[in-house]
Amino acid sequence: MKRIVGFILLASIIILLPIELNAVGKESDTLNLNKHGQHILMTKEEFKEWLSNQQITREIRVIQHHHTWKPSYKHFHGDNHFQMLTSMQHHHMKTMGWRNIAQNITTFPDGKIAVSRPLNMAPEGSIGPKANMYGIAIENVGNFDSGQDEMTEEQKDSILFVTALLSLKFNLEPSIDTITYHHWWHFKTKERVLDHAKSNEVKSCPGTNFFGGNSTKAAEAYFYPLVREKMEELR
Repeated sequence: MKRIVGFILLASIIILLPIELNAVGKESDTLNLNKHGQHILMTKEEFKEWLSNQQITREIRVIQHHHTWKPSYKHFHGDNHFQMLTSMQHHHMKTMGWRNIAQNITTFPDGKIAVSRPLNMAPEGSIGPKANMYGIAIENVGNFDSGQDEMTEEQKDSILFVTALLSLKFNLEPSIDTITYHHWWHFKTKERVLDHAKSNEVKSCPGTNFFGGNSTKAAEAYFYPLVREKMEELR
């Protein structure tokens, strides 16, 4: 009798297991995502669908914007997204000693969007723990200091798209308190100084020419209005 019961239980497990595996496979096939390790490369519409299915269990209060500086546009060849992400991850973990790639999201010159560090994991990096605790970090590939890379329209639209979607998902109204630039945080103390710092105390990130500049006034005049427009469009 015990043998019969054991056989029935084993058969039930064998029957149920493929069903669970198929369910996972179908979800992945439906999204049709381009993956390499933990990195997921998406179009804007794929990112929108992916984000709508994410359950974020930590509190999000701020969206960070960075630029890579190096690698810049000259290092992007149109098909080396994963190579660049893997190199950044290696540098962040092996050289900087961080647990994973620092940023959650990366945008590319061709408008593609990558998610690497899980959104439920706070970002790391030189911006400091106060900015990271409740943050999501967006790394924009390029050097957007004046006289360097001129941002493509595709990447510009993706940056606005991602920022607007995240703002909607986490009920954030664009302001200096909810969308922050790395430039506003002191390099050594990790305190937010906004525009009140000497050049050697802060990084230029996300670039002195990032949507008209990296100051709070530039963000309020040129970046936040565009994010609000995109939010209305997406609503």
